[in-house]
Amino acid sequence: MNNPQTTAALVQAEVFRAEMVHPHWPSDIIHQAAIVAEESGELVRAAVNIEYENADVSAAITEATHTAATACRMLDALITLQKELNQ
Repeated sequence: MNNPQTTAALVQAEVFRAEMVHPHWPSDIIHQAAIVAEESGELVRAAVNIEYENADVSAAITEATHTAATACRMLDALITLQKELNQ
């Protein structure tokens, strides 16, 4: 397994980039989950391309990073929501 800190650094950098490019994250959890699902679908497509089309693994790495970053953004929003509901 690769160094978890390297993986975390990739995801953290992507979260930062995504927040710069897309600063407005949806406030409702349905749209947040849809964004995560969309990225996950792109990851599945990249995996299919590797398996059946001999595609390069780099696209799957990119999509896995995007999926993780959007999941982190949603997780952050959910934690914030939980705190607001518990007040």
